[in-house]
Amino acid sequence: MMHRIVPGLAVLFYLAMVFFVTYPGYVPFNQIRPFVFGLPFSLFWQVLWITSSIFVLTGVFLWERRHAERSAPSDGERE
Repeated sequence: MMHRIVPGLAVLFYLAMVFFVTYPGYVPFNQIRPFVFGLPFSLFWQVLWITSSIFVLTGVFLWERRHAERSAPSDGERE
């Protein structure tokens, strides 16, 4: 049960991402001003979600790799 929490949270993050970068969730953020790092706010909003998705996916990859190393049998147990 515990090993499904991190991938489940990643799925929730990506569902939130789909909501906040498409029509119903994007409407409050669809504005040009203020500028953030020289980008219009609407473009910054998209870049923020894409960049954060890279970190989430990397975190899930590292977590699953660590989890697979713990559950893999050692060389002596394969006989």
